[in-house]
Amino acid sequence: MPRGPIVSATTSPSLSATDRLLELEQGFWNAAGDGGFYQEHMAAEGLCVLPVGMMGKEATVEAIAQADPWEAFEFDDVQTLDLGDDEAAVCYRAEAKREDGDGYVALISSVYTRLGGQWKLSLHQQTPIDS
Repeated sequence: MPRGPIVSATTSPSLSATDRLLELEQGFWNAAGDGGFYQEHMAAEGLCVLPVGMMGKEATVEAIAQADPWEAFEFDDVQTLDLGDDEAAVCYRAEAKREDGDGYVALISSVYTRLGGQWKLSLHQQTPIDS
């Protein structure tokens, strides 16, 4: 499983917005072990709903900084939703593996809000599933 390929994507809300949102999603997965990406690209009032609980931005940045990096991950069945002029959602199935061999499969939903011309992660939710 190569590191971070985008397997498939739809083209709504627009191709360029979809490409940017998928690029951000890939960046968030690549950020494990370094909270800087989350610090820069997560909305100040953002929320992550994870199997370990709900976390605001500060707690998320701290948790990600301590997380083991993913060795590889893939997105599949990517769907985007146009939620208005400055909001969009990306939903997909993710399959990831850590260097120690631990695997993770989940359905992911991320909602983005355009703030100051930049897409910021407002809400991120993961639902683990059996592979």
